[in-house]
Amino acid sequence: MGASTSMVRIVRVRVREGNTGLFHAESSDLRGLLVPAPDMDSLWARVPGAIRDLYAAVGEKVIVTRVEDSDPDTYPFAAIPERVLAEQAGPETAHH
Repeated sequence: MGASTSMVRIVRVRVREGNTGLFHAESSDLRGLLVPAPDMDSLWARVPGAIRDLYAAVGEKVIVTRVEDSDPDTYPFAAIPERVLAEQAGPETAHH
C-alpha cells in the first residue's frame, strides 16, 4: 500500500474455491486481503469491507466500489481516498 496518496487504486480480486467448499477472495494488489465465505453472494458482500479495513489499518480512509471489467479472471474494485471525493465535490460540500 505505501504512503497515503490522492490517487484511486484498483484492487483486482481473484476468487478460488477451497477444499472445504468455502470461496476465498484474494489479491496480489493488496497484501493481506484474504476473504473467506460460504457462497459468492456472501463473498461479494464482504470484500469491500475487507479492502476498507486494510487501508484503514495504515491510516487511509477509502470508499470501495466494484468496477466494470471484461477480464474473466479477476474482479476489480476501486479504492477511492475519501479526500479525493471531497476535493472533487468542491469547497461548498467539503466543509459541511
